[in-house]
Amino acid sequence: MKKKIRLALVGVGDMGAGHLYGFDRIPEECEITWVADPHPDNLARALGYLKYNKPQVCATHEELLAHTDDFDAVVVSVPNYLHRDVALPFIYLGKPLFLEKPVAPTLAQCDEIIRAAEERGVPVQIGLVYRYSNVYTRMAKELRQDRLGDVTMMWCKEFRDPFPPADWFYDETKSGGALVEKDCHHFDIFNWMIGAKPVRVFASGGQHVIRNGEDVLITNHYTHYAPKPIGTSTIIDHAWVTVDYDNGSKAMLGLCMYLKPYNLMDEGLEIGLIGRNGGQMVAKKDKTLDIFGGADFTREHIDLDIVSDSVEGGHTGSQKQRYAFLNTVRTGARPFADLQVGRDALLIALAGERSIKEERYVYLDELK
Repeated sequence: MKKKIRLALVGVGDMGAGHLYGFDRIPEECEITWVADPHPDNLARALGYLKYNKPQVCATHEELLAHTDDFDAVVVSVPNYLHRDVALPFIYLGKPLFLEKPVAPTLAQCDEIIRAAEERGVPVQIGLVYRYSNVYTRMAKELRQDRLGDVTMMWCKEFRDPFPPADWFYDETKSGGALVEKDCHHFDIFNWMIGAKPVRVFASGGQHVIRNGEDVLITNHYTHYAPKPIGTSTIIDHAWVTVDYDNGSKAMLGLCMYLKPYNLMDEGLEIGLIGRNGGQMVAKKDKTLDIFGGADFTREHIDLDIVSDSVEGGHTGSQKQRYAFLNTVRTGARPFADLQVGRDALLIALAGERSIKEERYVYLDELK
């Protein structure tokens, strides 16, 4: 019988509570020995999800550092502006790390984390959950089998409800902005499927609903936060973003962060692409793929298994990414969603944020 991996979790808000629940349901592989969160309400709510584990509890990651002999790896799910300060001490100790996306809200902080991990040879997996989704791994597989030829165009329609009503989401200095916090996921899918280097970004966006000085009651379908008026925001709530790649491919993302109510959003997320042979492949609702057109003019509809890669209705790929992290801890294997993958997605998001402010193309080389 193989030895269980002992985990410490830092942060059990919305994302962290999901990780606590998910890792708890893998008792044959891991044991949760410590949980750190400064908010008693978060701790009480999240610990109530546990079925197999009885971890010790502390308030901060600094307190956790006094108990490093009790855990083998760390899962960090704290607000973006805390990523560097929380991640670095564990990297310095050589602890493998699962770090929620984005890597950090700024490129400088991201690169500081990367340098520390590379210098110490510490594996860090980023929470780009779509990399582990059955839907998007199947999309990548179809492309590898040359169903469409090279990907020449991509799009993403991300029309959804607002971020949870926690103030840090709405402060660009803390979240990095809406494109950084939300759409690093989708920019990573563009990079993954197109398989080329992004070179420039043009974006247009702004505030339609949440404007400074105008209180708006914010509700969110997945959060534990109660609805709350938000009157000050430095992030956009809508945008169109275009990305040009060095092979001539183009990608476009449309973002809307004020749809309501959530249960009437029938179409949900849509990600599609067009190949050089004229064929198309479209993923909808993180559940289905449709492949049509191209050389043989046929159409195939694929209903994906959306159960095995998650846990009890969780986000697509969420449980599969946890198994992958445990495998990385056990074997030292390089994570599929590693720090460089996270940095590449962050670059596009940061370029988009700058493009909106400066009303121009932003070349990614400007940011490096």
